[in-house]
Amino acid sequence: MERAEAENERRSRRAAAKQRQVILRHHAHLALPPPPITTIVRAPSSEAKLAAIAIDLNVRLRAADMPASLQERAFRFARALLDANPQEKRPNPTHLAMSLKKEFDSVYGPAWHCIVGKSFGSFVTHSSGGFVYFSVEKLSFLVFKTQVRPVVQSRRQINFVTKT
Repeated sequence: MERAEAENERRSRRAAAKQRQVILRHHAHLALPPPPITTIVRAPSSEAKLAAIAIDLNVRLRAADMPASLQERAFRFARALLDANPQEKRPNPTHLAMSLKKEFDSVYGPAWHCIVGKSFGSFVTHSSGGFVYFSVEKLSFLVFKTQVRPVVQSRRQINFVTKT
C-alpha cells in the first residue's frame, strides 16, 4: 500500500515538473519573465458566512428558501431565546415559537408562522423566499411566511348578510 502511494507521489511530482518546463520554455520563447506564483484570496460568500455563523451558534440548517440575512436573524434569535434561561432544562416550545413569530412579524411584516418542537412533521405552503427549517440542540424550528390577502366583500354578500 505504501509503495503504491509513493509511486503515485513520484508520478505527480514528475508531471508537475514537466508542466513547469513547458511553461518556462514558452515564456523563454516570447522573451517574457515567467508568471509569478500568486494565490487568489476571495471574500467569503454569504453562504460561507452563514455556514460559519451556524457552526458558531450550534445550529444545523435542514432546509431553506430564504435570504441569508433572514436566516441569520432566525438563528441568532433562536439561540438567544435558548440562552436566555440556561437553568431551564426543558424550554417551552410554545413560548419559543410565539417569540420568534412576533420577532419576524415586527421586523419583516405580518403573516409569519413558527413551529418549534422535538419531533413533528409538516407540509406547508409558503411565500417565495420565506421558509427556513433548522435545529438547535434537540429542538427543531420551522419558520415560514404566507401570503396576506385583504378580505373584500361584494355588495351582494353584504346585503345578503344584513337581510338574515
